[in-house]
Amino acid sequence: MKTYEQYVRAGESGEPELYPFEYLDFYEANAHPYHEFMLEEGRKKAYEGITAKDFHLRHESGFWHIVQPILQDKRLEQLQDELEKEGKQVCMFNMYILAMFLVEKSKSRYLFLLKPTISETLSALKDVSKITFTNKDGSTVESSSSFLIKMVMETLEANKESDAMNYEVEKVETWDKVSNNSIMQSYFVKDLTMFLHTYFPVKRKKNALISKKEVELILYLMKIFNLSTVELSNKRYWQLMKTYQDINKQIPEYLEHKGSLIPLYFIPYPVWNNSKVEWTGEELPVFSIKEGMKIKF
Repeated sequence: MKTYEQYVRAGESGEPELYPFEYLDFYEANAHPYHEFMLEEGRKKAYEGITAKDFHLRHESGFWHIVQPILQDKRLEQLQDELEKEGKQVCMFNMYILAMFLVEKSKSRYLFLLKPTISETLSALKDVSKITFTNKDGSTVESSSSFLIKMVMETLEANKESDAMNYEVEKVETWDKVSNNSIMQSYFVKDLTMFLHTYFPVKRKKNALISKKEVELILYLMKIFNLSTVELSNKRYWQLMKTYQDINKQIPEYLEHKGSLIPLYFIPYPVWNNSKVEWTGEELPVFSIKEGMKIKF
């Protein structure tokens, strides 16, 4: 595995050594997606997911464990040689650490899962035969009384319109706990594509964002980091790029908390309750805060 001169710096001892964070530094400074806001103390950037600083804190023990797997990976070595022929001296140590960061970044984004409204609850009920009440201590009381069931259902029906603008957060989850794997893949693909396009500003065929070999590198790294069980096809790469675009049609609201801006992706109860969210095509959950709407945390 080649180590190019531009990625070598003087270490703590003064001796030259590989600096494996060049790509991560560049990504943070030039490609890491963020939203910018005006607050009382000035402009504030809200980055998507963890920052490079967060990443380093998570890996205080260092990255020596990745050295041998990279050195022994013949496919990475082959891709490095092929990319060099395209005029791109890709450092696979830097690339591996950036890929680690991008995987962790995509998993660190938070989603706010909403409780069902009265209307959503009613739409899921069919011929109710039993009602269960849960006490604060966790104990439950069941009733199959037709009178009680009728009274509860009529009360819910009478109040569904007044409740239409009231929402409450059920729980907060990281993106990977709720979404299907294609969402994780789409963010990884998009992030690494933008890095390669920006970091290696060479002429590409038909003004493409990246070359076919760069696509192969991205798809192989997805396999390395268990985002896919096999090395996916070029066609699948473009499908994932489209998935990313579909998801990001939604611009989230933001909440200021302890000096940080937290993106508020609100997910309606019917979308997340039954299974992992596909978030592609027609199933993309569109939820935007409207005037008069109240959301309780």
